[in-house]
Amino acid sequence: MNISQNLATNILYHMKDIINQDLNYIDINGTIIASTDPKRVGTFHAASLECVKKGKYVIIENDIQYEGSRKGINMPIYFDDSIIGVIGITGNKDEVEKFGEIIRLMTEILIKEAWIKDQDIRKKEIIKAFIERVILEYEHDLFPMSDFSFPYVVIVGKYNINDIFLIDDSIYNILKDHFSYNKHHFFTISRNEIIILYNYYKNEKISSSIELLKKDIFEKTKLNFKFGIGTNASDYKDLKLSYKNAKEILKISDVFSSSKSVFEYEKMDLELLFMNLKKSNIETFKKKCLKNFSLKEIKEFSVILS
Repeated sequence: MNISQNLATNILYHMKDIINQDLNYIDINGTIIASTDPKRVGTFHAASLECVKKGKYVIIENDIQYEGSRKGINMPIYFDDSIIGVIGITGNKDEVEKFGEIIRLMTEILIKEAWIKDQDIRKKEIIKAFIERVILEYEHDLFPMSDFSFPYVVIVGKYNINDIFLIDDSIYNILKDHFSYNKHHFFTISRNEIIILYNYYKNEKISSSIELLKKDIFEKTKLNFKFGIGTNASDYKDLKLSYKNAKEILKISDVFSSSKSVFEYEKMDLELLFMNLKKSNIETFKKKCLKNFSLKEIKEFSVILS
């Protein structure tokens, strides 16, 4: 595993704030790839090769003991039991040796954390590409998912069906926490909407799970989402239709309910009559048929219909 110069530099300056000594990060070929002394970046460091070869600390007593090396201490950095580089602290042995182990451990922890974050980002992008391809009916096998097992239903969530909303990591993290119990669930945030490929079992109350998700999002972000649950999909070609139906039922959801937040396509009856009507026509219908109803009565009427 190779770490980037940017990551190595960030780690070194973080450490320097703690011990106030110059530090270097050297790759396994003996090249300094990052240093708190910028003049040393790109230069050869012979002591690091000895450190990699022996797999243990190397103490440098003076500046001429090893080519390109200054007095101090060098320590091997491990990742999954393999040496991936060397970190060196410049200074007198008595001053820097006491920091050696803590600096080594902290460096390994920071590298591991950066790797985990990078893997998570890669996984998010792969799943996003996969979901976008299957719902748009592209070639799904370009991004095969080993945990993909039918049946599924596509669920679409929107904060406001007319306006763009800003997505940040908090939304993704809520989705991740909510669906972590089932590795067959997949989700992404695309084109200002949450898209969930929900792997369900027979007679499962999907709406109950999504109600909890909606509540969790609102409590943590104050964003009041609505969700549309599409039709059941037993193979890849059905996923596009499920996605379409989820968006359709979500589009007209505000016409039928001011209080509900989760709408299931397969449980809609009267609403389906309005699917292909323009919103202006629906509003005209509401004004003509409901003009004598109070707001409270309209809400009660909505509950009866749903």
